[in-house]
Amino acid sequence: MLDPITHGLIGIALSTLSGHTIQLNDPIILGCTLGAMLPDLDIITHVKGRLNYLLKHRGASHSLIALSAMALGLSTVLYLVFPTSSWATVFFWTLAGTVSHSVMDLLNSYGAELFWPFSRKKITLDMIMLTDPIVLCSLLVSLFISLKAPYYASISSLAAFTLSGIYLGYRHFGRLKTRKSLMEIYRLNDFNQVKVLPAMYHPFTWNFILFKGDNVRFGIIRNKVPSICRVLPKFDGDNPLVSNALEGNLAEIFNQFTPYYHVIDHSSNTECKVEFLDLRYWSKGGFIYTGHVFLNAEGEISQEIFNPLPNQEGVLLGY
Repeated sequence: MLDPITHGLIGIALSTLSGHTIQLNDPIILGCTLGAMLPDLDIITHVKGRLNYLLKHRGASHSLIALSAMALGLSTVLYLVFPTSSWATVFFWTLAGTVSHSVMDLLNSYGAELFWPFSRKKITLDMIMLTDPIVLCSLLVSLFISLKAPYYASISSLAAFTLSGIYLGYRHFGRLKTRKSLMEIYRLNDFNQVKVLPAMYHPFTWNFILFKGDNVRFGIIRNKVPSICRVLPKFDGDNPLVSNALEGNLAEIFNQFTPYYHVIDHSSNTECKVEFLDLRYWSKGGFIYTGHVFLNAEGEISQEIFNPLPNQEGVLLGY
């Protein structure tokens, strides 16, 4: 997710476009700012464990239906407490804040279920990290100017949004250029053979996934120089153990959780085990989100474990 600070700053900047100065008793400023942070209240799902949070986060609370409902409720409360503007005006700017939240969340690899309940697919544009320093810094400067010189608030906000838009355009074309470069380096003919994703912590570094021959390769490209981090065997849907594992609860979790997951059969003479990998996030030499399906001699699922963090005890799934 984008950090709540960035979401809040976007809400403040948007609210100043109304022509109002930043005041804590202004329903437009409050509505737009609080609305921009409100969808992340789904963090309360963490009380039932990290797995529950990962599955619920950016789900229904980030859909267009929920965003509209949140704006409706919040703007009504603010209007009743601070009836200084028309209800329609307060609702408009509060809705702008809530919608901005999901729009920004679409820009990174986690995505959001924008069209829930009609689709559970998380839409993602794979453009920026979970927290982007360029966007954050431009909004912080805008906030400083808005507080020090209130009459320039809307101008500074427009400048921050313009700078962020130019930066996002640069990221978009940089991603396309990186994909083209990787296709030339690895002699690929089809755009579908390479996926380029933002790295977790490095704004000018990209991760990539290559689908070529009998392997799937995960790598990092820095300063136009790619390096392969993991070479994985090709997804084998005809493998009966893999097919059976894909019928279980873990497969359902990964299918909902990430558009980029990979399945590997690690079975031996003594153990039947299938591994699931989320290829989006790489840190300290490994993928962050993984899982294992254990099968008995008949190929039936006996145990499923989801690992929400590296080097920590996994979550045993009920089956």
